[in-house]
Amino acid sequence: MEFNLSKLDDNKKKNTACFLEKQCHSYGETERFIEYRPISDHAITVDYDGKNVVISTDQEVGFYRGLHLFMQELSTQGDTPFSINETSRFTERGLMLDCSRNGTLNIDFIKETIGICAAAGINQVYLYMEDVYDIPEDPYFGAFRGKYTLQELKDLDSYGKNLGVELIPAIQTLAHLHTYLRWPITKSLQDTEDILLVGSKETEELIRRLIHYASLPFSTKKIHVGMDEADLLGLGKYLRINGYQKRHEIMKEHLDMVYRICKDEELQVLMWSDMFFRLKSPTGDYYDLPEDVDFNEHNELPEDLSLVYWDYYHHNQAVYDKNIKLHHKLSNNLYFATGGWTWNGLAPNYRKTRKTMEEGLNSCSDNGIEKVMCTFWFDNGMETPARTLLYSALYFAQLCYDDKCEADKLDKWLIQLTGCTAKDFMLFDLFDSPDGILEDNENADNPSKYLLYQDPLVGIFDGQVEEMALDTYYSELYSKLNEIEKTNSIMNEIFAYYKELACVLIDKSMLGVKLRNAYHKRDKAELELLRNTMEECAKKMWDLKELRKSIWFNECKPFGYEVLDIRFGGVYVRLMSSIQRIDAFLKGTIDKLEELEEKTVKFNEDLKQPEHKHCMGGFWQHMVSAANISGI
Repeated sequence: MEFNLSKLDDNKKKNTACFLEKQCHSYGETERFIEYRPISDHAITVDYDGKNVVISTDQEVGFYRGLHLFMQELSTQGDTPFSINETSRFTERGLMLDCSRNGTLNIDFIKETIGICAAAGINQVYLYMEDVYDIPEDPYFGAFRGKYTLQELKDLDSYGKNLGVELIPAIQTLAHLHTYLRWPITKSLQDTEDILLVGSKETEELIRRLIHYASLPFSTKKIHVGMDEADLLGLGKYLRINGYQKRHEIMKEHLDMVYRICKDEELQVLMWSDMFFRLKSPTGDYYDLPEDVDFNEHNELPEDLSLVYWDYYHHNQAVYDKNIKLHHKLSNNLYFATGGWTWNGLAPNYRKTRKTMEEGLNSCSDNGIEKVMCTFWFDNGMETPARTLLYSALYFAQLCYDDKCEADKLDKWLIQLTGCTAKDFMLFDLFDSPDGILEDNENADNPSKYLLYQDPLVGIFDGQVEEMALDTYYSELYSKLNEIEKTNSIMNEIFAYYKELACVLIDKSMLGVKLRNAYHKRDKAELELLRNTMEECAKKMWDLKELRKSIWFNECKPFGYEVLDIRFGGVYVRLMSSIQRIDAFLKGTIDKLEELEEKTVKFNEDLKQPEHKHCMGGFWQHMVSAANISGI
């Protein structure tokens, strides 16, 4: 359908033309007009009289969300008049993109994500950058990490601003800096290998540079300074220099310095809140403080400091309600961060995302929290393709406008912006959802990761899965993925990758169990069949590596891919080396396979919930061997 855009300002006209073309509409001198009317509240109203449409809202992204709602309804209603009314539950609605876990998202992918944010009514994007922005005076900061140039960040900021999406730098000014502190030249800055030395003049000078250059490219006056998970604060070099000091006082000293520098730069400060809780907790946990706890030692926090309560874990709103009340003892300036669970392994955990996000955001709405974000971390090397975040991002967007994410509405958004349905996306979630996980994968089990990476002969998870039929499970998943045929979807490459992953897991998931059983029965015919299966699996593993490489270079800068190359290549090499060991046994060159003589153990047994058979296997380095993969 063709529309006249002459009643829009130049910026809206340009962006509306782009959005219309993506949805196969056009624009010209027709008598069918699109019009914008500003209003003062958070509502979005779309009024269509069968010919012209008027979109009324208070924000630029509200207009673009209204435009997409209009196009969704138009596809079914045609020239029949209709009205749509929505109201945002939150004033600030952001996505946080992790650019620091080896995968430094490339400029094109970030722009694509910003465009989807604008279309869905998300008005902020936080770029989480530990050491991946340029500090001209320090060539070691971000060396070989794909750091963004000043001009790249300015370009992204301008792109976002044009669409009404505020870009906000999110950095670290205390912990989570191990990739920078690895360099010998930074030794004087280290408290521990991950935490900066508080009270040091050099540390203060570094942080002044970090804050200045992180904020310089952006038009916003907000900055997120991190300061989370500094568990060993004051217990490394600081302890040797100063003796034991009250750790909340160390934290306060450092915060005062960071805050002062931000004020010098005329910045509004956001920081993660967890250290105020961990330093009060006898266990060092974030979420286990009683409701009557006091924070008297923190009663001098700056009034305009915004605390960000992050919680991606709890499946019960009461937990969020309690923690929001505790946070209000510290500050009335509160943000909430839910999570998109792209960091659990090879595939996204959408089940846990949906449950935790819904419970958390409804708690925010009930407790008057108006500023929310959804984080997309990529822990342990960014194994999950970044584009899988789109399902959770659009689920989050829906919950920003409604207390329930209705299936039919979510489907409209997913089909419109990705070309896929929710049912299609949920196939990715099935990689970690076989029988034996808890409801909504509450434990965040990640069997697809540990079954891919564990060794063929020294499989430390074989004892966990030896009574299961996971090869059959992944065969059924492969068939479901094989049915997906999309002609015009930005997810096509992702589906091809996951189909190949399922194909590998058909062979790999129960391989160690089958090898051990055949070996102990001395069934050499079965061992011969399995070694041939391993050869085929190695070929598939190489194909999987190539598919993942293609996705990486479409989503990220080159730096960091070498880690996945090593990991995927390691699976391939261990398959080939294991074949050589089996061949030697079959030929009689060796009289036993000591690796298969070892008795299996369960990696982690849930004694409280016997129906819970799987486990969360942790990081790659905990999966590939019981030997020491790194360190001394």
